Amino acid sequence: MNRTAGTTEPVPAALSRTFPTLMATSLTGRVVTLPDDAGDTASLIVLVLLESAGPMVESLSNPFSGAFTENPRVTTYLVVVVGDSLIGKSLADRIRQGLAGGTPPAKHDQVLIVPDDIERCRRAYAISDPSLAYIYLLDGRGIIRWMEKGTATPEGLAGLLDTAGAMLEPLLT
Repeated sequence: MNRTAGTTEPVPAALSRTFPTLMATSLTGRVVTLPDDAGDTASLIVLVLLESAGPMVESLSNPFSGAFTENPRVTTYLVVVVGDSLIGKSLADRIRQGLAGGTPPAKHDQVLIVPDDIERCRRAYAISDPSLAYIYLLDGRGIIRWMEKGTATPEGLAGLLDTAGAMLEPLLT
């Protein structure tokens, strides 16, 4: 199986549903609850279970952030889920240190670590392949409006940007 392949297939079971509550700790130590803490903004949530998903994360989140960087009504969150065992805590600490070193301090509240049961997260967030990044675009009510997994394809990226633009258009008037 090609682990870097993207998909343009939406996950119909997840679309138009409320994003399941996710509690995490940001790199600054702040407890964040999504989608509640996202407020009335459009939010891109990039959820990964394994470090190997890094290039997949960047393939969608970087173009998305670049397209909406000047818009205060858009927030991008990177969420890394690690196991909740002692090994998981140690891994979470190492991941937190690595992410803090590679993330500008102004973005530390948007990088989240979830020391939770990985199997529970897989069920809650419809994660069929833990080696892939899962990307969810939420509206201001926490409803999933767009979803993709894996590395961005040109079609997937266009769909993400079009959906986000359409969501934000009524907010600009």
